[in-house]
Amino acid sequence: MHLGDEVNYPVDWTALWRKLTKFMSFAISIPLTFVIVINFFKTGFSLDKTFEHIAIWQLPIFFLAIVTFSAVFGFLIAISFKFAHITINDGKLIGRNYWFFKNSVPLNAITKLYPFSNNGIDAIVASAGEHGKVYISTHTVDLDELIAFIESEMKASGNA
Repeated sequence: MHLGDEVNYPVDWTALWRKLTKFMSFAISIPLTFVIVINFFKTGFSLDKTFEHIAIWQLPIFFLAIVTFSAVFGFLIAISFKFAHITINDGKLIGRNYWFFKNSVPLNAITKLYPFSNNGIDAIVASAGEHGKVYISTHTVDLDELIAFIESEMKASGNA
Protein backbone atom coordinates (compact mmCIF):
# COMPACT_ATOMS: atom_id res chain seq x y z
CA MET A 1 0.00 0.00 0.00
CA HIS A 2 1.26 3.45 -0.91
CA LEU A 3 0.30 6.70 0.77
CA GLY A 4 -1.35 8.06 -2.41
CA ASP A 5 -3.69 5.08 -2.74
CA GLU A 6 -7.17 5.14 -1.24
CA VAL A 7 -7.79 2.01 0.79
CA ASN A 8 -11.05 1.23 2.56
CA TYR A 9 -11.47 -1.03 5.57
CA PRO A 10 -15.16 -1.85 6.11
CA VAL A 11 -16.61 -3.02 9.42
CA ASP A 12 -18.00 -6.56 9.65
CA TRP A 13 -21.26 -5.32 11.13
CA THR A 14 -22.89 -8.77 11.15
CA ALA A 15 -20.29 -10.11 13.60
CA LEU A 16 -20.80 -6.98 15.70
CA TRP A 17 -24.57 -7.56 15.60
CA ARG A 18 -24.19 -11.11 16.94
CA LYS A 19 -21.83 -9.91 19.69
CA LEU A 20 -24.12 -7.06 20.76
CA THR A 21 -27.19 -9.30 20.76
CA LYS A 22 -25.45 -11.76 23.10
CA PHE A 23 -24.03 -8.99 25.27
CA MET A 24 -27.35 -7.17 25.71
CA SER A 25 -29.33 -10.39 26.21
CA PHE A 26 -27.03 -11.47 29.03
CA ALA A 27 -26.78 -7.95 30.47
CA ILE A 28 -30.57 -7.82 30.82
CA SER A 29 -31.38 -11.48 31.57
CA ILE A 30 -28.81 -12.22 34.27
CA PRO A 31 -29.78 -9.37 36.64
CA LEU A 32 -33.46 -10.11 36.03
CA THR A 33 -32.89 -13.77 36.90
CA PHE A 34 -31.10 -12.76 40.10
CA VAL A 35 -34.05 -10.53 41.05
CA ILE A 36 -36.48 -13.40 40.49
CA VAL A 37 -34.34 -15.83 42.53
CA ILE A 38 -33.89 -13.30 45.37
CA ASN A 39 -37.63 -12.65 45.36
CA PHE A 40 -38.24 -16.41 45.49
CA PHE A 41 -36.05 -16.65 48.62
CA LYS A 42 -37.66 -13.55 50.17
CA THR A 43 -41.16 -14.97 49.77
CA GLY A 44 -40.21 -18.14 51.63
CA PHE A 45 -39.92 -20.28 48.49
CA SER A 46 -43.48 -19.47 47.45
CA LEU A 47 -43.99 -19.70 43.70
CA ASP A 48 -47.42 -18.06 44.01
CA LYS A 49 -46.03 -14.94 45.70
CA THR A 50 -42.91 -14.83 43.54
CA PHE A 51 -44.92 -14.99 40.33
CA GLU A 52 -48.02 -13.06 41.36
CA HIS A 53 -47.57 -10.57 38.47
CA ILE A 54 -46.44 -13.02 35.80
CA ALA A 55 -47.22 -16.70 35.31
CA ILE A 56 -44.35 -19.17 35.25
CA TRP A 57 -45.32 -20.30 31.74
CA GLN A 58 -44.85 -16.69 30.56
CA LEU A 59 -41.17 -16.60 31.63
CA PRO A 60 -39.84 -18.20 28.42
CA ILE A 61 -41.88 -15.69 26.40
CA PHE A 62 -40.51 -12.86 28.55
CA PHE A 63 -36.90 -14.00 28.04
CA LEU A 64 -37.54 -14.49 24.31
CA ALA A 65 -38.80 -10.90 24.22
CA ILE A 66 -35.54 -9.78 25.86
CA VAL A 67 -33.50 -11.60 23.21
CA THR A 68 -35.70 -10.16 20.44
CA PHE A 69 -35.33 -6.64 21.85
CA SER A 70 -31.56 -7.17 22.09
CA ALA A 71 -31.39 -8.41 18.50
CA VAL A 72 -33.36 -5.45 17.15
CA PHE A 73 -31.47 -2.86 19.17
CA GLY A 74 -28.15 -4.59 18.42
CA PHE A 75 -29.02 -4.52 14.73
CA LEU A 76 -29.65 -0.78 14.81
CA ILE A 77 -26.31 -0.17 16.49
CA ALA A 78 -24.41 -2.62 14.26
CA ILE A 79 -25.89 -1.28 11.03
CA SER A 80 -24.75 2.21 12.01
CA PHE A 81 -21.21 0.81 12.17
CA LYS A 82 -21.31 0.38 8.39
CA PHE A 83 -20.54 4.11 8.47
CA ALA A 84 -17.57 3.54 10.78
CA HIS A 85 -15.37 2.20 8.02
CA ILE A 86 -11.78 3.36 7.90
CA THR A 87 -10.24 4.99 4.84
CA ILE A 88 -6.62 5.79 4.21
CA ASN A 89 -6.21 8.50 1.60
CA ASP A 90 -3.55 11.14 0.89
CA GLY A 91 -1.59 10.29 4.05
CA LYS A 92 -4.64 10.59 6.28
CA LEU A 93 -6.55 8.13 8.41
CA ILE A 94 -10.26 8.88 8.01
CA GLY A 95 -12.79 7.40 10.39
CA ARG A 96 -15.10 8.24 13.29
CA ASN A 97 -14.34 9.89 16.62
CA TYR A 98 -15.88 9.02 20.00
CA TRP A 99 -19.10 10.91 19.15
CA PHE A 100 -19.31 9.14 15.78
CA PHE A 101 -18.47 12.28 13.82
CA LYS A 102 -16.16 11.85 10.85
CA ASN A 103 -12.56 12.71 11.64
CA SER A 104 -9.41 12.82 9.57
CA VAL A 105 -5.95 12.66 11.12
CA PRO A 106 -2.57 12.71 9.37
CA LEU A 107 -0.87 9.31 9.58
CA ASN A 108 2.43 10.99 10.49
CA ALA A 109 0.76 12.71 13.48
CA ILE A 110 -0.49 9.50 15.13
CA THR A 111 1.44 9.04 18.36
CA LYS A 112 -0.51 6.30 20.17
CA LEU A 113 -2.61 3.25 19.46
CA TYR A 114 -4.51 1.86 22.43
CA PRO A 115 -7.57 -0.31 23.12
CA PHE A 116 -10.99 1.07 24.03
CA SER A 117 -14.02 -0.80 25.36
CA ASN A 118 -17.40 0.52 26.47
CA ASN A 119 -20.74 -1.31 26.74
CA GLY A 120 -19.80 -4.07 24.32
CA ILE A 121 -18.20 -1.74 21.78
CA ASP A 122 -14.50 -2.50 21.35
CA ALA A 123 -12.11 -0.36 19.35
CA ILE A 124 -8.50 0.62 18.81
CA VAL A 125 -7.94 4.35 19.23
CA ALA A 126 -5.51 6.10 16.92
CA SER A 127 -4.57 9.28 18.77
CA ALA A 128 -2.98 12.12 16.83
CA GLY A 129 -2.73 14.77 19.56
CA GLU A 130 -4.19 18.10 18.45
CA HIS A 131 -5.64 16.49 15.30
CA GLY A 132 -7.92 14.31 17.41
CA LYS A 133 -8.61 10.60 17.53
CA VAL A 134 -10.05 7.98 15.24
CA TYR A 135 -11.79 4.95 16.75
CA ILE A 136 -11.19 1.78 14.74
CA SER A 137 -13.73 -0.97 15.45
CA THR A 138 -12.21 -4.32 16.35
CA HIS A 139 -14.68 -5.76 13.82
CA THR A 140 -12.92 -3.95 10.98
CA VAL A 141 -12.04 -6.26 8.10
CA ASP A 142 -8.25 -6.79 7.83
CA LEU A 143 -7.71 -5.03 11.16
CA ASP A 144 -4.26 -6.57 11.68
CA GLU A 145 -3.09 -5.30 8.29
CA LEU A 146 -4.44 -1.82 9.07
CA ILE A 147 -2.79 -1.68 12.51
CA ALA A 148 0.52 -2.91 11.05
CA PHE A 149 0.36 -0.17 8.41
CA ILE A 150 -0.40 2.54 10.99
CA GLU A 151 2.43 1.30 13.21
CA SER A 152 4.85 1.34 10.27
CA GLU A 153 3.81 4.93 9.52
CA MET A 154 4.30 5.82 13.20
CA LYS A 155 7.83 4.35 13.11
CA ALA A 156 8.63 6.11 9.82
CA SER A 157 7.60 9.46 11.31
CA GLY A 158 9.42 8.81 14.61
CA ASN A 159 6.26 8.55 16.71
CA ALA A 160 6.59 4.91 17.74
